[in-house]
Amino acid sequence: MTNQTTRVLELLKRFNNGQKVCIEVLKNDMLWEGKSEKTIRRDLDVIKESFPESFNLIRGEKGCYKAITKEAFNQFLDERNLSLLIQTFSIAQRSDLFKSLDIDPADKSIIESKLKESKKIYEFKTKPFESKKDNYELMKKLEQAIYHQKYITIEYIVKDRVEEYAVKPYKIVFMNENFYLACEVDADDFSFSLYRISKIKELKEDVKTFHKNREIEDFIKYMQTPFARYRKGFRKHLIEVVLEVNEKKAYFFKSKHFLSSQQILETKENGNIVVSYQITQEIEIEELIKKWIPYVKVIEPSSLKNKIESELREYLGIVGRG
Repeated sequence: MTNQTTRVLELLKRFNNGQKVCIEVLKNDMLWEGKSEKTIRRDLDVIKESFPESFNLIRGEKGCYKAITKEAFNQFLDERNLSLLIQTFSIAQRSDLFKSLDIDPADKSIIESKLKESKKIYEFKTKPFESKKDNYELMKKLEQAIYHQKYITIEYIVKDRVEEYAVKPYKIVFMNENFYLACEVDADDFSFSLYRISKIKELKEDVKTFHKNREIEDFIKYMQTPFARYRKGFRKHLIEVVLEVNEKKAYFFKSKHFLSSQQILETKENGNIVVSYQITQEIEIEELIKKWIPYVKVIEPSSLKNKIESELREYLGIVGRG
């Protein structure tokens, strides 16, 4: 066995054990004593030639490398991350997206087996959208169109008819347990739209490409609900909504952000809290408010406060007459 073979085998053993390998440290190791950096890099290159994806440079640490090993995955898969992965695979399986995962059949079989075991522990009551046999094929087409920034034409189900729209696809957005296609649209009255993917009947890709609007990309990142409304310079048009939450339910608002813009402005002496949201239009927050009545009241804007009060009076009038 040559000296280089011994050194390469030692490197492989260290990578397999999840150890970090640094060139400067190896210079002081007995196996590499007196060896130059060039020689050490040659040893590493021998491994790379046979196993190109075997190890990677650690960002921010010059000359240091590490392999992604089973042990590293085991450390990553704590209870919280494992439950998230189980939910992800469950969603994929129930939506026929599992078929589109480009992984080895044997690995897929193992995952499916683990997923069956998880059903003894987890019970999923919701799914992202109606399952159809061709969902995963449609998603693949959308992924390609988004990646290559291609214009597409979609046939979209609107109530009892099918309409055709030419759009520029930006992102697939998972929100409120549904997948949406976020698009720029060349229209007179609006320039952005969300389409529920489950309602897309057919997709045709165009040869034309487009350049993305940076503000629309920013808007997609900011979106909090499917009811978000885009207008040019949208951040200048955001509406601040201020709510007062009764102390009996304050805990829920403290422990969870119902919208990403949520901020707690004040905790009152009686335990009530004052919460604010930045939204694009009032309809975005109406469902949340109605869900927590009578423990939540609108402080501002007055237009939203009056609307909620009017609807509540109408509802109580109907109940009273009933």
